Amino acid sequence: MKKKFDASILPLMAAALLLPSVSNAADISRYDKAARPPIVLTDMGSLMFAGKTDTDEEGNTFHYDHGYVQYFIPQSSHSLPVVMWHGGGQSGKSWETTPDGRDGFWQMFTRAHWPVFIIDQPRRGRAGRTEPASAVSDIPTDHKESIAWNTFRLGKWLPPQKPVFFSDSQFPQNERAIEQFLRWQTPNTGPEPSPDIQERQFMAKSMTALLKQTGPAILMTHSLSGQYGWETAMESPKLVRSIIAFEPGAFAFPSNDLPKNVKTSLSFVGKATAPQVVSPERFRALTAIPVMVIIGDNVVRSESASFGEELWRVNEIRARQFVDTLNRHGGQATLFILPEHGIHGNTHFAFADKNNQQIADIVENFLHSRGLDSTHQYHFQQNLQ
Repeated sequence: MKKKFDASILPLMAAALLLPSVSNAADISRYDKAARPPIVLTDMGSLMFAGKTDTDEEGNTFHYDHGYVQYFIPQSSHSLPVVMWHGGGQSGKSWETTPDGRDGFWQMFTRAHWPVFIIDQPRRGRAGRTEPASAVSDIPTDHKESIAWNTFRLGKWLPPQKPVFFSDSQFPQNERAIEQFLRWQTPNTGPEPSPDIQERQFMAKSMTALLKQTGPAILMTHSLSGQYGWETAMESPKLVRSIIAFEPGAFAFPSNDLPKNVKTSLSFVGKATAPQVVSPERFRALTAIPVMVIIGDNVVRSESASFGEELWRVNEIRARQFVDTLNRHGGQATLFILPEHGIHGNTHFAFADKNNQQIADIVENFLHSRGLDSTHQYHFQQNLQ
């Protein structure tokens, strides 16, 4: 990744993070795989974490509701690992190779000497073992690819017409890449009610079980897992050193400082984006760590009858309220809305868009500015005792 900014110019992150560019030759060369240095690892592996066990009357056991993680520990690493948590209807694949075959955040951050842990959350992907239960989802994007296309802001898809991209879209647009992306969709094998405090607590406790093995880490969340990241930091404040949240789907607010209502005519959107009320004491844990919320482009500004458009219109307002509330309570939060900094065309998957190296640089510069990129070889030892 590009050389980090001099720390002396970073006290005001709004000015310092903003301008990594992919326009010069040095940046463009990073897209040439042959020109990149190899990824050298000291360790790699995978494991299941957390989970429940039931035993029936005959002594038969049933292990379920665990998570899955694969990890990559580079040589000469930073001391803090980055744990990447996928969004709704997705799996850890989101962070891996992009739909058009370029490096994803998995390779980019490993090459930049970050220990990387990529999870499949409980009841998803390679962590699909769960109690027999209905896995029917009430989230529209889980049922129609056209709704997912519109909600993820790739462009417009109004069947029976063919999908089209926004004219400035950063998403890869060849036929093979589109097919790859649509196959990223990964169903739940069990229920995932949202918003639901018990579900948030369940996911947070599952992640805490992993963090007790990895040690303190940086959480990187996406969309629906954003709410789980906030809950994890409040559940285990000593184990979460920072949160990088890509377009989180909901936000926590303290009961003594709730935000103004955001009007919407879509009841599902209103419910999904409602403030998740926590005690002032729990909220304080979020003010103690650096938080970065990243929002992409093509978010509408007026009320819409379209689920996807209205969801992100309301959520961008909620993001502003959340960051303002965090900072008003002494927090260290940055809201980075990409088009406000001259970066256009990014979708709901900025980490997989064509300019994802630029997005990775923005994240790295933020972590550097917060002193989270110290270099001390990280070692991971699976706890199998």
